[in-house]
Amino acid sequence: MAKGPFPVFGANGAIGYAATHNVSGPAVVVGRVGSYCGSLRYCDSAAWVTDNALICWAKNVQETRYWYYALHTCGLNDHRAGSGQPLLNQRILRDIRVRAVPARERLRIAEFLGAVDDKIAANQRVIEAAEALMVVSIEPISDHVPLSTLARRTTAFLNPEGFDDTVAHFSLPAFDDGAKPRIVNAESIRSAKFLLTQPCVLVAKLNPRIPRIWNVVRLPAEMALASTEFVALRPIGTDSSALWAAVRHDDVVATLQRHVAGTTGSRQRVHPRDLMNVRVPDVRRLTHAQSRAIASLGSLCDERRTESIRLATFRDGLLPLLMSGTVRVEDGPAKVSHPM
Repeated sequence: MAKGPFPVFGANGAIGYAATHNVSGPAVVVGRVGSYCGSLRYCDSAAWVTDNALICWAKNVQETRYWYYALHTCGLNDHRAGSGQPLLNQRILRDIRVRAVPARERLRIAEFLGAVDDKIAANQRVIEAAEALMVVSIEPISDHVPLSTLARRTTAFLNPEGFDDTVAHFSLPAFDDGAKPRIVNAESIRSAKFLLTQPCVLVAKLNPRIPRIWNVVRLPAEMALASTEFVALRPIGTDSSALWAAVRHDDVVATLQRHVAGTTGSRQRVHPRDLMNVRVPDVRRLTHAQSRAIASLGSLCDERRTESIRLATFRDGLLPLLMSGTVRVEDGPAKVSHPM
């Protein structure tokens, strides 16, 4: 896909950028096919929308963002048709009823919830800039060493009967959904996991063309468990942020991709032995000041992700109350209230 200024939306959100567009915002993009059908994205600018998604425009263009939030209360995925390849179509969507507040309240709701989502988006931009700077900071290092020189694999397995009642699960879906572990009941986990006891770097073995490399700079209060789809790396002679930068370097990612050349799809897996043998920049050569700067950037990313999770939880809890009229956004400084 060509690179350009216009985001490309597929069945589950943005998937890249294009040089041309076929939609002008504001609009709501609805995932049309697959397990993510019914997913929603607000598009406030020109974009390219693939055949895997549908486009919705509000009759009153100023209310577009309000209807984006209103659709979140409809459980669109529950209305999908088909079993082998779930899908939504225009006929299904036209028959779905959406509960709406009076028109005079819609813009206030959209502005209030939109401010929360804008802050989450700003946090993501900070994270992307900080991570890019972490990788750039190690570019001057000319010495390369096998990854096994800088890290040791965590191989401590824990079976479900040894889990605490509540655990923090570091999984592939959790990484894809903001790179924060999911706090879940242990009963929901059926297989053995890696037990994490210190900051580390998790490298997904699956499909290295999508580099899922997780910098775990701080363990949660709950028992920390990692999916066996990751290789868990404990840093040696450095910290997790510098180790992350070394593994996330473009040359290292390209090397891992070459190791699975010739295989396809879900069969593309990096063998832990190949990972430990790959040569990475020797981040022990960083000065103390450089190491501290990278560590600070790693902590900044973790803080912004934590804030975004908190904001998303607040938004998701408030959204149905606003849409039902149980609480309202008042005029003046942004605040919500219960109607009498």
